[in-house]
Amino acid sequence: KITKNPSLWKVRFSVISIIDKMTLPTRLVIVVGTYDGVLGGWEKQHDESLKLTLASAVHQGSLRSLAMAASASDKTPGTLLSCGYDEMLKTHDWVKRLNSSGEVRTPADFGTPICSSFAPPTTFPSTHCIVGFSGGKLALYKKRDWSLQHVLAGHEGGVSSLGVHPSGKLALSGGQSDGKLKLWDLTKGRLAYVTNLHRGGAREGRSVSAPVVSIAWTKNGSAYGWAHGNHVTVRDVETGKDLLDVELPSRVNQITIMQGKDGVFIAVACNDGSLPVLAVADVDSDEGVRRAILAIEPVNKVVAGEERFKCIEAIDSSYLVVTATSAGVVSIMNLEGSIKMMLSNENDDDVSNNALGNDDSGEEEYDSDDEEDVELAVDIITSVQLGSGARVTCLATWCGNTIVEENEMERIDRGKNSKQRKAKENEKRSSKPGDNPKAEVQMDSSTVEKARALVSKAKKIEAKKKKKRRIKHKNSTKK
Repeated sequence: KITKNPSLWKVRFSVISIIDKMTLPTRLVIVVGTYDGVLGGWEKQHDESLKLTLASAVHQGSLRSLAMAASASDKTPGTLLSCGYDEMLKTHDWVKRLNSSGEVRTPADFGTPICSSFAPPTTFPSTHCIVGFSGGKLALYKKRDWSLQHVLAGHEGGVSSLGVHPSGKLALSGGQSDGKLKLWDLTKGRLAYVTNLHRGGAREGRSVSAPVVSIAWTKNGSAYGWAHGNHVTVRDVETGKDLLDVELPSRVNQITIMQGKDGVFIAVACNDGSLPVLAVADVDSDEGVRRAILAIEPVNKVVAGEERFKCIEAIDSSYLVVTATSAGVVSIMNLEGSIKMMLSNENDDDVSNNALGNDDSGEEEYDSDDEEDVELAVDIITSVQLGSGARVTCLATWCGNTIVEENEMERIDRGKNSKQRKAKENEKRSSKPGDNPKAEVQMDSSTVEKARALVSKAKKIEAKKKKKRRIKHKNSTKK
């Protein structure tokens, strides 16, 4: 149990946890944008490794946002949209590996596109796309022909983040400095509700607030969360009650909501290199006490690019996440170990004592434990790096909705191999001598000579017949 006090976050866990067999998406596509305008993309292979399949410079200047559309098929990803500092929107066909299949130049007074999202985002084929600009406006485009359908007033000081409801009918936008969170009705193209957040200070005679850097919805759309400075808040849609409201010791770069069989949790990518995982709903009746864990502890030094988590995004309905650091390191992580540690009742007392600072014997207990008994809070499945350390600015993922167990995948592969072997055996059994016209016939030298003589004799007889027919034809024409 960890209270809201940031000083109590640094805890050491020595917890025995059993992680279930991890489920894997059949297809996974990861795309990142860099400060240099480069677009890089990977696809997951059968051995869980990531293969670089796309790397190209697509914008003049940094990429500010990426969005992957939901397609009608689970086998192929939809349109990829990239927003650049050059005030251009570019679409990319991932299947055809096209660097740019189309581009849309934004109006001059809109400014730089900062954030974007398709509507609906994942569950249905996307029909629209909403883009937030530094000038404060929101633009709603039709995906079919990229015609501008609505221009929304947006925020004073610019739009910093967007989050579209799973139904595609609602969208949340966060302001860069106005301290407001706005709910939009995309079907009617108008403002539905405004939430005023606490303000952080004054600038040039007017009050300003920390930007809303990230917005995320649950898979079923029953709750939404946002990161505002160091604060992380999750709110229930129906009741309007805050399910989670904590202040972290580091600035938040992005959040993602994970929803699985054990409940709803939120993972946070922090600027100090830490990766906290928090339970969304209260599990204890004590006020102010929540379940949380540091899956990755903060770096106790000046944070370098490799250790600063810039982006994080959950993969489908599981506890798998994709992270990206500022140095271009992209990783697939399994956070199920963190969930099991939080839900473990037998270790509540030990964790609580450590959180309260009663850790005089904690170091000795940790050292005396066997390595086999210590379960990591995070399992890094695979990691890759774009180039020699490109500065990642944004991240987008897509995965097929079909999820199978790893054992099931092996069973399917074995079944395919057995079917192929049976087909080959049946083909060999059904084949008869002489079926193959290219099969060679072995003959000795005397037989070859006789065959050649017969062929030569036949050619001579045919030549004599042709000569007689020509002479007969000439005589008939003279008469």
